[in-house]
Amino acid sequence: MGYRSDVTIMMYPKNAKDFAALKLYADETLPDHFEVREGGSGDKYLLFQFDGVKWYEGYEEVDVYTRAFSEWEGTFLDEADPHGEPIFHYEFMRIGEEYEDVHYERSYGSAHALNMSRETYIDF
Repeated sequence: MGYRSDVTIMMYPKNAKDFAALKLYADETLPDHFEVREGGSGDKYLLFQFDGVKWYEGYEEVDVYTRAFSEWEGTFLDEADPHGEPIFHYEFMRIGEEYEDVHYERSYGSAHALNMSRETYIDF
């Protein structure tokens, strides 16, 4: 069994014209297939959701993401941006089994589009 988490990763370009380059990066670098989605404004983003996954450091697929996110700003630095915002953004959220166990991280300048909601319901 083991401790399991739900993980959501979304990635999107700073400028819509760069979406194809971001998709190519994800396809060639990351171990999972990201879905192409479209936001309310028509901008495209990449989405991957893992439900009930063992998300532990030391697992090869987890470490690929950990490395990519730790190097994100340096890898995708927009040299023309005076604030150092990268050309691609990511948002990552892991929600563990325990109520307080939520981890969220994102790239500098991201839209903070990824959120969570916990609901209660009665199963009578």
